[in-house]
Amino acid sequence: MRTKVLLIDRAEGELRELAHLLLKRGLEVFWARGEEELENFLTEDIDFIYLNLEIPGLGRLALLEKCLLNFPLVPLVVLSSEANLEEAVKAAKLGALDYKLLRTPAEELLLLLETSLDGKTFSSQGVFLTANRKLLALLTRLKDIAKSKATVLITGESGTGKEVLARFIHQESDRTKGPFIAINCAALPEHLLESELFGYEKGAFSGAFTRKLGKFELANGGTILLDEITEMPLSLQAKLLRVLQEGEVDRLGGAYPVKVDVRVIATTNREIETEVAKGHFREDLYFRLNVIPVRLPPLRERPEDIELLAQHFCQEFAKHYGRPVRGFAEGVLERLSQYSWPGNVRELRNMIERAVLLAKGPWITLSDLFPQELRPQQKKDTGLPLKPLKEVEKEMILKALKAANGNRTRAAEILGISVRTLRNKLQIYREAGIL
Repeated sequence: MRTKVLLIDRAEGELRELAHLLLKRGLEVFWARGEEELENFLTEDIDFIYLNLEIPGLGRLALLEKCLLNFPLVPLVVLSSEANLEEAVKAAKLGALDYKLLRTPAEELLLLLETSLDGKTFSSQGVFLTANRKLLALLTRLKDIAKSKATVLITGESGTGKEVLARFIHQESDRTKGPFIAINCAALPEHLLESELFGYEKGAFSGAFTRKLGKFELANGGTILLDEITEMPLSLQAKLLRVLQEGEVDRLGGAYPVKVDVRVIATTNREIETEVAKGHFREDLYFRLNVIPVRLPPLRERPEDIELLAQHFCQEFAKHYGRPVRGFAEGVLERLSQYSWPGNVRELRNMIERAVLLAKGPWITLSDLFPQELRPQQKKDTGLPLKPLKEVEKEMILKALKAANGNRTRAAEILGISVRTLRNKLQIYREAGIL
């Protein structure tokens, strides 16, 4: 998906040179000729705005306020024909990203966009957001490695973003136009995992009424991600080794092997060397997968990413749910950076999603956050009645279901609980006549 830039300009088109440069860089450009045209773009997922303050009609800062009201999470640069320090200060307080002169070179204005979006001009599926120096250096190396067919083994705790990094490698490779197929080796029993990976012929077993292509064949010309590879049974590890060595798969019930051209990326949250030592994972397969080893550190080891990711998720979910949440109240980001994040980026993402849904105003407060370590300390005796825990739990569940349009699986993800737990809670509410 291309980055969408909105230019709010006069009919004379003083931002024409900037528009040409944006289009040359492959960005999608929209024009609003005056404040009355802003409503035409409310349904577009605008990523960045340049505002010419010289547009007649509303007062200069009144126009800025209207833009920020309509696009509360979008970075905005205001442009003026003359420098006005007082106006620049007011614009910054209202929420403008920067205040520039209209005669500023287009390249300099483009740099503001690139810096603000921090690489998000690429497809969202191939973006790995980080401010950590070691990870930035790793991404640079991976861009070169991505051009090869070498297998990559990504290790790291659950929730660190291993699949996102795998997609980044795919996006940076010469296979980016090919498919990216992911399969979780821990999610399926052995017989189903085998048929999903390698496919089967018609009549291979009872219920095989048609031929089924496996994930390797579907990923031909692209990349396959074998998530949680250490959960794969030993019997299937031998078949996987053959695919890596020979570049071909054997469908269940097949009479001959099928050639495939696939880049393999594997991930695990276990200490894979320990699994090899225990005999749970084949050593020859380990060496075959570990051509390019990548360790993805947990979030607690890259604290500079916490604020970056929190802001990113806040914008993402506010836009997704249509919530008027603009950011975080004072002290919230500091508290987030002090938390250890045992669930890593996935935990942070789920927490910010809940906070966006629960926030009562434009700013996420400490009271909107979970778990308890992040909540403000309650005074021992406030003299105010508190809601029972069960009542708070019920309200959260109902809010999550509403946000997910009744989808229980999505609601469970928002709440950070299993679908089974959610189902049991709803059954209790029905029996009590609450639902």
